[in-house]
Amino acid sequence: MRFSSVFSAGRALGMSLLLAAASPPAMAQLLPAAHAQTFDFLTVTTIESQTRNMAKLLFAPAYGGRSEISLEPVSGFTAVSLLEQLRRNNEILAQTLSELSAAGWELIQVETAPFIGDKTVTTTRYLLRKAKN
Repeated sequence: MRFSSVFSAGRALGMSLLLAAASPPAMAQLLPAAHAQTFDFLTVTTIESQTRNMAKLLFAPAYGGRSEISLEPVSGFTAVSLLEQLRRNNEILAQTLSELSAAGWELIQVETAPFIGDKTVTTTRYLLRKAKN
C-alpha cells in the first residue's frame, strides 16, 4: 500500500470522526427558522452609590410596571451600618431575581460595568432571557 493511500484513508477516517462528533450542534444550527427558539431579553442594572437618588435597580424594558426600584445608599459611617445597607440591597436584588425566575426569566450573564464620571459608584448588569410563546 502506498503512503498516499494510507494517508488519505487516515484523513478520511479522521474527518468522519470529526463530523460524527460535531453532528448534534451542527444539526441544531441547521433547523429551519420556524423551529428556532426565540427569546425576550431583560436587563437589570444595580447602581450602588453613596447618593440616595442614584442607588437603584433599573429595568430595561420596564418589568411589572416598574422601571426602577430604590436601593439603600451605601455610605455607612461605621462598618456595621455599611454592611447592613449592603445586606438590605442584596436582599432586594435576591428577591427581585427570584421573582423574575418564577416568572420564567433565566439569568444568562452578569457583568460589572464602569460608571463614567464617578468612581465611587459601582454598577452590575444582569442579562435575563425568557422564551417567547
